[in-house]
Amino acid sequence: MSKYIILEGRNTVHDALISDKKIKSLMIASESLHDPKIEEIITLAKKKNVELRIMPSKQIKQMAGSVKAQNVMAQMEAEPVSLKEILDRANKKGKDVFILLFNRLDYEQNLGAILRTAWGGGVDAVIVNPGGVHELTPVVTKVSMGGAVYVPLISESLFNALKLLKDYSIPIVGVESGMGTIYSELTLRGPVAFVFGGEDSGLTDPLKKYCDIFVHIPMQSQLSSLNVSVATAIVVFEKLRQEREL
Repeated sequence: MSKYIILEGRNTVHDALISDKKIKSLMIASESLHDPKIEEIITLAKKKNVELRIMPSKQIKQMAGSVKAQNVMAQMEAEPVSLKEILDRANKKGKDVFILLFNRLDYEQNLGAILRTAWGGGVDAVIVNPGGVHELTPVVTKVSMGGAVYVPLISESLFNALKLLKDYSIPIVGVESGMGTIYSELTLRGPVAFVFGGEDSGLTDPLKKYCDIFVHIPMQSQLSSLNVSVATAIVVFEKLRQEREL
C-alpha cells in the first residue's frame, strides 16, 4: 500500500515535480503567489494535474514539520520498495548495485545529509535500522535537498538486509574507526554495500561478522570518529572517484 510523505521547501518540491514521482497535492502560501520560483512550481504542478491549495502563510507554518518551509509544501506518494526488488532490478539491468546500511541514526539532519550524499553518489538504497531515525520526516526531506525523492529509504533489520546481500554475493565493507585498510587504498569499484555503526558507537560484533572487509578514515588528531554523514560522504565519493578513473 502506498503512503504519503510531506515535502517542504522550494527546491525540494521543485525537484519532486520534475521527477517521475506522484505528487498528490501542493500547498502554497497566498503571500508568495507572485514569486518567480513559486510561479514555476505552480506551472509544473498544473502540468501534472496536481491538486493546488492556496492558504495563508501562517497556516503553512503551522502545518510544517521543519523550521523553514519557504511557504510551499507538497504531499508525495511513496511507493514502498524492498531491498530484494532493488537487487533483482539491478541484476536484470546488469547494473552494479550500491547500498548503504546504518545500524542506528539519532538525528534527522544526519539522515537528510546522507540521502543528499547518496543521491549525488549514485547509491541505489539507504537501509536504516528501525531502532533510531528511520523515516522521511519533513526535516529529513528538507535537509536531503531532493535526495529523499530519488533514493529509496528502507527501514529494516540490518541482519535481514545483510543476509540477503550475502545471498546475492554483494561484497560487504564495514566502515569502522581503526579497522582494516585506509578507505582510499581499497578498490571500491563494482557492486558494494557499506555498513556504518551507530552515531555514538561503532559496528557491533554481530554486524562485523557479516563484513567481508573493513576500511577506516585516517585522522591526524585524537578524534575517535567523524560525524556519520561526513564519513558517509568521504567513502561514497571515493568510490565515485575510482569509478570515474576507469
